[in-house]
Parts: sequence; structure tokens; C-alpha cells
Amino acid sequence: MTPKINVRTILQYVVPPIITVGLCVFLYRDVDWHEVAEGLSTTNFFLIGAFMLCNMLAMFARAQRWRLQLNAMGLHPGFGDMSRSIFGTYAVNLIFPRLGEIWRCTYISRVTRSSFSVVFGSMIADRLADSLCILLLTLTTFVIATPAMASFAAESDLIARLTAIASSPWVIFILFLLFILCVMCVYAPYKPFVTIRTFGTNMWHGFMVLFTMRSGRGQWLLLTACIWAGYGAGMLFSLYAYPPTAALIADQGLLCAMLTFVFGSLAMAIPSNGGIGPWQASVMISLCGIYGMEPATALTFATINVAFSTLLTIALGLYTFATVRIKK
Repeated sequence: MTPKINVRTILQYVVPPIITVGLCVFLYRDVDWHEVAEGLSTTNFFLIGAFMLCNMLAMFARAQRWRLQLNAMGLHPGFGDMSRSIFGTYAVNLIFPRLGEIWRCTYISRVTRSSFSVVFGSMIADRLADSLCILLLTLTTFVIATPAMASFAAESDLIARLTAIASSPWVIFILFLLFILCVMCVYAPYKPFVTIRTFGTNMWHGFMVLFTMRSGRGQWLLLTACIWAGYGAGMLFSLYAYPPTAALIADQGLLCAMLTFVFGSLAMAIPSNGGIGPWQASVMISLCGIYGMEPATALTFATINVAFSTLLTIALGLYTFATVRIKK
């Protein structure tokens, strides 16, 4: 019997590792590891510790923000459970990209004994809020950095490349298929589509609580600001921890740090294992393409950042799965 090819499984579990490995091979093919080791020896580890602490505080803020949404839906998980759900998300995504979100919804629905689809809907609202924040940060930063971005776009022929992608027949065909699928999900009477509609209704309920919650909106907005301030401060600490990037900021100003942060944040939308590969490439676009830093130097910074970020994710993941196991 010939096994069936599951396209969804391939997209979820095969494509991201290929992107991660492919980009890492491309980026590190000519790396002088002695230079990386030398860069590591000059790194300020006190600032690296501050970078990791800022990332962890942002995760705590993210846990509390999601907890507010769940509380508004009548669900009351403890802060410890919420924190573990966030730690576990990053750890699972490190191995199985995008599966972390499913894991955290499953974990919280089990803890609160509630519907997975409702919890999933609140998570979608949580992620959409992050997407909106990234969009606003990107637009604001690009407007402030208009001269630098205009020069970069002209040198890289960026507008022409984006236009070619948008007008590609394949892109138009995929958008058309997605439109047909959406129409069928809304109107088709067949059981699979009815199931999708039911799931979507529950998910919508979880999503809309973001707009209907009667209390805690101010705290929700404050926590959102804390999340991105934490990640931004973490990036700034890591840039100052490495002497060449610290010198670049001293020369070019904080706008350089803002652009690097934005490019790195945008890279996280690319399916990969914990952002490894796309994140380094995006940061190098900012540091090398816009500010002219030597590729080897920029890659050394990106490697140091990713290495310590990954160590933090692994440590918090081990803590999470150990405590979850003990609580069972």
C-alpha cells in the first residue's frame, strides 16, 4: 500500500528545518570560527545577562497579558501555568515550528478544563496583537529612517523585486485558491466545512474577548508595551555587549538599533526552528546592507545573540516540561 503524502505535515515539519539548515549553511559556509571565538571573548557578559533577563521579563508580561484575556472569558489559570505555557511555546517551536502555539493552547485548555477552540481563539487574538505592534514599529521606524531605507531600496533594487513577486502568476493563483476555500468554509454544507465553521465560531468567541473585556484593558495595553519594551531593551543590551555593534550605535545613533530590532522581528514570521537562520540573515541586512558593517562581524554578533537566546529557551523549556511532568 502506497503511503499518502500529507502536505500539511510537510509544510509544518519538513519545510521549516530546510529553511533553517539551508540559511545556516549559506550564512556560515565561509565563517572563520576563530573570529567568532575572538568576538565571544570580547563580549560583555553582564550585558548579555541583561539581554536574557529582558527577554524573560517580556515572556512574563506576555503570560500575564494572555491571562487577562482568559480571565475575561471566565477562565482562571494561575500565573505559574501561564508562564510555563509561554516558556513551553518557545521551546517546542525550537524543535517543531508553529507547534508551540498548539501545545500552549492544549496545555491551558487542560488546566482550565475548557474548549481548545476557545483558548485557541484567544491565542490568535494574542498573536494578532503582536503582529499589529510589529507593523506599527516597522512603519514608525521606516518613516524615521526614510533616507537610509531609500538608499538601501535603490541599491538593492528592492521595489522591482517586490513588484515582480506580487505580480507572479503563482501568487495570484494561490490567492484565488484561498478565496475559494474561504467561501466554501463559510457556505458549503458538507461535514468537514461544518466542522471548520463550528471551530471558527468558538475561535471567534475567544478572539472577540479582546474587544469586549469590561476591565483590564489599560493593564492589557500596558503589558503589551512592556512586552515590546522588554524585547527592544534586550536587543539594545545585546548590541552594546559586542564592541563592534556598540561602536556602530555610537556612530549611527539608536536608529541603527531600532532598524536591527525591526528586521529581526520581521524575520520571526518566516517558518523556521526558533527563527534560527532567518533572524541572522535579517539582522545582517540591517547591519551590512544599510550601515555597511563587515558581514563576518555582523554574523558574529548575530551568532552570539542567537546562541544565548537559544540557551535561555532550552533552560526555560527544561524547567517547564519538568514541572508539568511533576504536576501530573
